[in-house]
Amino acid sequence: MQKSLSINKKDGALAYLTGTLLAISITLILILVFALFIRFFDISNAWIFPVNQVIKIVSLFFGIYVTLKKLKSQGLLNGVIVATLYFVINYVIFAILQGKISFVLSNFYDLILTIAMGGLIGIIVVNIIKK
Repeated sequence: MQKSLSINKKDGALAYLTGTLLAISITLILILVFALFIRFFDISNAWIFPVNQVIKIVSLFFGIYVTLKKLKSQGLLNGVIVATLYFVINYVIFAILQGKISFVLSNFYDLILTIAMGGLIGIIVVNIIKK
């Protein structure tokens, strides 16, 4: 017998917003810490992309976890939604910080990778929460 979960639209939107903002906050903090490491230690440019991906994964994990603690189901879908919101808001923030908007193929690849990570993290998190 399956339990009926009823979340109204306002609670769902609040869960998405909370999770997304948490993920973005964690990203900004971790990027600031990493920037300080780059500034004070001799870190190769080759480390920037992998560290940014780890930061993204950690941030998305916590953001999706907070979202799914409230929604409790549909990990794939909810993970994709949080990841998509995260990507869009992050893109806008960093475009503002850089002073320009650029649409290049690598942005599209980053979007696809972020959405895939969000879906996978959502599946993992929803199963962690159910235990």
